Amino acid sequence: MDCPTIDTERLVLRPIGPEDRVAIFENYSDSDVSRWFFAQPYTQIEQADRIIQQFMLRTAEGVGLAWAIVLKATGETIGTCSYEHIDQELTGEIGFDLGKRHWGYGYMREALQAVTEYGFGRLGLAHITADTYSDNLRARRVLEQVGFSVDSVGEDSHCYSVSREAWMRKQRRGRAGVRPGRPEL
Repeated sequence: MDCPTIDTERLVLRPIGPEDRVAIFENYSDSDVSRWFFAQPYTQIEQADRIIQQFMLRTAEGVGLAWAIVLKATGETIGTCSYEHIDQELTGEIGFDLGKRHWGYGYMREALQAVTEYGFGRLGLAHITADTYSDNLRARRVLEQVGFSVDSVGEDSHCYSVSREAWMRKQRRGRAGVRPGRPEL
């Protein structure tokens, strides 16, 4: 499976590669970012090399896709977004991270919107899921903004999902609510 490049208004989502090692290391060595993924923040850049290899291997094996999130304005890699696993039942599991200094600008919502659209439109997925810690309110909020809803709640986790049908309904409602020449509130 090839990982395509996806353009959005402010971002380029391109396949993750070795050139992203410094940005990924910086994100995962920040305890505010890494605490959602690892027991300890990264301390050696070789750890970024290993996770990049894992991302690339999943793509090569056809079970996942991983994008570097790049700002169009600067060319800076600011995070990642991926299908961690795509199964035979046409379900994909999304994972994502963003550097702390880029929080609050809507970049992750923009990236997740594009990756979700790609999953349903190009990959033909029927269902997309995402798991996050219950106290990761930022991740939970962005998933809900994109159209995911809570499927189940564990001891310390929330499992989210969206079906292709629910996604399409939301997209149609969104387009129907905007009239040309009329500003959105």
